[in-house]
Amino acid sequence: MSSTSHAIPAYFLYGEPLREPDERLIHIETIAARSALHGWVIRAHRHNDLYQVFLINRGHADVDLDERRARVHGPGVIVVPPGAVHSFRWQAGTVGLVLSLAPGLLAGSWPTAGELQDLLDQSLALSFDRRSVGATDLRQLGQMMLREFTRSAFGRQPALRGLLAAFLANVLRLTREAHPDGLLRPTIMGTPDRELVAQFRRLLEAHYREHRSIRSYAASLAVSETRLRRACLAVVGRPPVELAHGRLLIESERLLRYTTMSIAKVAFHLGFQDPAYFTRFFTRLRQVSPRGFRARDVASGQFAD
Repeated sequence: MSSTSHAIPAYFLYGEPLREPDERLIHIETIAARSALHGWVIRAHRHNDLYQVFLINRGHADVDLDERRARVHGPGVIVVPPGAVHSFRWQAGTVGLVLSLAPGLLAGSWPTAGELQDLLDQSLALSFDRRSVGATDLRQLGQMMLREFTRSAFGRQPALRGLLAAFLANVLRLTREAHPDGLLRPTIMGTPDRELVAQFRRLLEAHYREHRSIRSYAASLAVSETRLRRACLAVVGRPPVELAHGRLLIESERLLRYTTMSIAKVAFHLGFQDPAYFTRFFTRLRQVSPRGFRARDVASGQFAD
């Protein structure tokens, strides 16, 4: 990322103030819903903690992504990882969808999460053969997700997660068909900083319960702590220790929300030697105790989803 990246605005969704995404976040809207309001021009910006996938069914876009430019015609896909600076000049009337999802959503969620993570960690701008797309369920899955997203029905969240997994699997399949030698030659690749942060996230996923030091992670990546810190701040606006704590927090919330494990068992499962320390850790980061978080989710009906 260039030295000018700090002047690039960061949004939650385009035009919206930054906020911490819930680990379950899946947001879906049409390309037109936001782009038409801005004259089909989306100025350069970034998202610190969101992946975005754009499905273009009809129309095209001139894309600036990680300081490289491409034109993507429908049917096509654009993948924007967290921290990637991007802008779009859409053809007026372009038809398609925008999916935004929190990094924690993939973490340990599906057996193929590693492959999907590799896909989402790269900046991609690809046009596909119309017949190849027609042989998949990509468009149908996109419409089903959009319809499900607008509902407030029981089971909405697991339905969205299932549809999302199938959608991303179709994108992965098309991408591999377009690049049978792997995902190392997409139209657009990431910057060194963002690639380093992606590697760091993958290491975190494998070792977060070990509570390894940032020095240990940096050594595994063959970089200095300063280099890793600089990359994390440039890409996601947070130091490595906050990313490590954030991954522990995601799993904490998941266990509190979806299991009946006691607070002490959650703590030990996550590698904390002292349940009291886990409670202080969770409370400091979430401003509510683990017990209070679980009670609040039960009261709001989150366990139903």
